Amino acid sequence: MKIIDTKGLVCPQPLILTKKALKEVEVNEQFMILLDNETSVQNINRFLKENNAQSEIAKEDEIYKIIVTKLPENIPEPASDDLKTTTGIKVGTHVYVFKKAGVAEDELGEMLTLGFLDTIKEVEPLPDKMIFYHEGVKMVLEDSPVLEKLKDLEKMGVEILICGDCVNFYNVKDKVRVGTISNAYDILKAFTDAEHLIYP
Repeated sequence: MKIIDTKGLVCPQPLILTKKALKEVEVNEQFMILLDNETSVQNINRFLKENNAQSEIAKEDEIYKIIVTKLPENIPEPASDDLKTTTGIKVGTHVYVFKKAGVAEDELGEMLTLGFLDTIKEVEPLPDKMIFYHEGVKMVLEDSPVLEKLKDLEKMGVEILICGDCVNFYNVKDKVRVGTISNAYDILKAFTDAEHLIYP
């Protein structure tokens, strides 16, 4: 069995190596990934689920082992020209990017941020994604004044991606209460796929 050793590698290298290995193996073929980072394990496991692969995760001492089995491709559903969420609200191809913990870091900034997030819900189409990195990750934590508004947007179909390295740097992983802790690869792909990037 082929072994992909990603121990000691930083985001997004483990995911990139996994993607490359999955592309190279045949259907029903297996390979193993070795990791020493829990955030990378979660990111890779999510990637595998989204890309026709089965995964079995085990932990031995401080090392994670993921056994990957490539599955047959699913038949894609017909594309729709009218992208809507389950709530019937249209989702666009634009992405909001938050690098700071709000529009500005003062009392007025907090007021503006609350109003901004309230207004997003009223404007169609909704953003496809909202990305939080650097100090922006503080907006998705349990004590964030905008947490409930972000939860509402997520329920409406907006995908919320959070920089995993940033969460680890600030040591706040256990305080994240909305969105998906992601990685540099997925975030950069979201930037590339977006028709418009908006920095409030």
